[in-house]
Amino acid sequence: MRIIDAHVHTLATYKPMAPFEDTGRVDRLLHLMDDSGVEMAVMLPVVADFSPTNNEACARWAAEHPDRLVTMTNVALHEPDAAAQILQAREKYGAVAISYYPNSADLNWMLEPDNEPIWEAFTTSGQVANLHITPPNYAVLLELARRHSHVPFLCNHLALPLQHFEPDDPTYGGLFEGRDLPNLFVKASAFYAAATTSWDFRCPRGLGFFSALLKGLGPERILWGTDWPPTSNHLTYRQALELVRTFATDLDDDGRELVLGENAANLFGI
Repeated sequence: MRIIDAHVHTLATYKPMAPFEDTGRVDRLLHLMDDSGVEMAVMLPVVADFSPTNNEACARWAAEHPDRLVTMTNVALHEPDAAAQILQAREKYGAVAISYYPNSADLNWMLEPDNEPIWEAFTTSGQVANLHITPPNYAVLLELARRHSHVPFLCNHLALPLQHFEPDDPTYGGLFEGRDLPNLFVKASAFYAAATTSWDFRCPRGLGFFSALLKGLGPERILWGTDWPPTSNHLTYRQALELVRTFATDLDDDGRELVLGENAANLFGI
């Protein structure tokens, strides 16, 4: 069974991990992957004041370890040159997807006609739109997925339910209105962020959200990921894997193969 980690951050210096800023080094990641039997990982660059060239660094590490690592490219979709950056990302960085962390709470601007070139660029480039979407913007996400059926949309971290709703919400905060959209995907990552007690390696609340996603969207729409290295403040790398490989008892063998690797392989073409 292929195991692909669909969400890691790789940085030589990662300021939020202080006083252990080098936690996110690429050699540490590869060691943890080897130790846990993870074949490949998808890197999401963190472009910040402490890591302004992380797009370039992740592209270099992916080129150095093509059988182990692939990269997304971080693009600020709210900037005027976003469409051009999307079109250049595959050739310039070898990117398999575009990652975007919004700079505003309200994402309705994504639906405005002036921003159509962004989604046309995704269609032309064939890249995945990896978005950090919270429940207040689920309606925007679903409308984008309806309008742009050729663009795969991938949500981080269980679609970030956090404190917005509980796992027993039958609508999953409204996300399940998109259950019939085949281009809508969610990462089963950062379980600790949805936990009542983040140090509890069983993450019962996080697993509750995961179970709800399995029922509401199906295992073919979910990709496992760790959110390493931030997850290491709460769980070990192996624990972040075993949450799905061992503790998610409502997954059968076929579903486990899909979530742990096959979906990522198909979505990213790796």
